[in-house]
Amino acid sequence: MDMKVLIAAPLRQDVDVFLEYQEALDKLIIPGGITVDRYFVVNDCPEVIPYIKGDYDVVNTGDKYEKCVNDHLWTDENLDKMPALRNMTIKRCLDGYYDYLFSIDTDVIVQPETLKTLLEADKSVVSEVFWTNGWCNAWMYDQSGGMSQGWKEPGLYKVGFTGACTLITDFTLMRGINYSRIPNILNVLRGEDRWFGIRAACAGVEMWLDTHCPATHLFTRDEYAEYMRRKTNGN
Repeated sequence: MDMKVLIAAPLRQDVDVFLEYQEALDKLIIPGGITVDRYFVVNDCPEVIPYIKGDYDVVNTGDKYEKCVNDHLWTDENLDKMPALRNMTIKRCLDGYYDYLFSIDTDVIVQPETLKTLLEADKSVVSEVFWTNGWCNAWMYDQSGGMSQGWKEPGLYKVGFTGACTLITDFTLMRGINYSRIPNILNVLRGEDRWFGIRAACAGVEMWLDTHCPATHLFTRDEYAEYMRRKTNGN
């Protein structure tokens, strides 16, 4: 039976990084019987719109978002507004009767085998790993506890939380698992991936991390420059 996958994400990104992101999406291996569409929620970056391959909506939240040399500078205002943007991608997935939402942040460069590998994992929620300054996009408990260097070995690992490059089944989303802030967890766990993970755990939905096709995280201009250097040199 044919299945549909929606690749989607909020989009506030430098044009050159977004072009590399979309080039990687263009190279994804699409298994037979799978249809893939794209949808982005454009937030305060109209300059990227001419380059979008797929559908999009524009939502200008007006919040300030900055990066430093080696990290994102997330503010409470960013954390308050991001869940609504991510929940728009869930709504588009369910309204369009997609079988999967493949949520890939627009600074994450995936390998061609990524979608095929995650589909073959056959999990309700499964992410592809990427590493950022020794940290990865999965952990076991609390804000970032229990992260394992063993996840650098190829495999499939059960985790407590994950995000940013995540394949989610429609059935999971139909259960109301989303990114909204949990109002009685104010400061202990911050960020929409934590709130998603808490809802998943309470619903008995397991979260998994695949490490066969590690992605590349272009989270700063320095990382982008290094990625382009390696790409130019063929390594």
